[in-house]
Amino acid sequence: MLKIVKIALYSFIIVFFLTTLLALSGLGYLWFSPEASSRADLPYLGSLVTTAILEVIAVVVMLVKKGFRYLPHVENHKTEAITLSFMKNFVTSGSTVQIVSSRLSWIRNSPELMDSVKKKAREGASVEVITPSPVEDDIRNELEQEGIRFFVTNEETAPEARFTLVNGNRSGAERLAIARGSHPEHEVTIFDNHSGPQIIGMAKDIIRKSKEKANAA
Repeated sequence: MLKIVKIALYSFIIVFFLTTLLALSGLGYLWFSPEASSRADLPYLGSLVTTAILEVIAVVVMLVKKGFRYLPHVENHKTEAITLSFMKNFVTSGSTVQIVSSRLSWIRNSPELMDSVKKKAREGASVEVITPSPVEDDIRNELEQEGIRFFVTNEETAPEARFTLVNGNRSGAERLAIARGSHPEHEVTIFDNHSGPQIIGMAKDIIRKSKEKANAA
């Protein structure tokens, strides 16, 4: 696919170069040739100049659209309620859910998010939670009854990584939400297979190694 895009882009550049060259040649003819008395001698010059300008605009628009496709989406949440609402929508968008967090007590602040996570598990989706220390019993018991799996790495120092990966089992369809900061400066960056395939790969490695460490304990 990338090869096709490159061929199309190079072809577009060549056409633009030739069109611009013709337009400049016409302008040079009108300017320097004593035989050219008026624009009527080159009736298509206006069309060539217009085409060259439109091609520049088209190339810029195409490159901008392509560039935005490879940029991650960033959200700034001023309140916890906004973050919990985002998490509810994000969790329900995937066929699998893997949450890596230093704690999970925040989930009890949103019954809707809690219900969405449990419903996801009841529907057969794989839902996993990875934490450095055991989750509170009331939360864990309620979620485990719905089939949600917990992995505890038993780390003395809580990791800085806080992220949620959905569609981790579907190569190319993954989406990764990474959180940093605290409210009112809480920032969430969302990556997909276009904007951050390497970062998603690293997140998968963290999840895999964390589960291995939890199972070995």
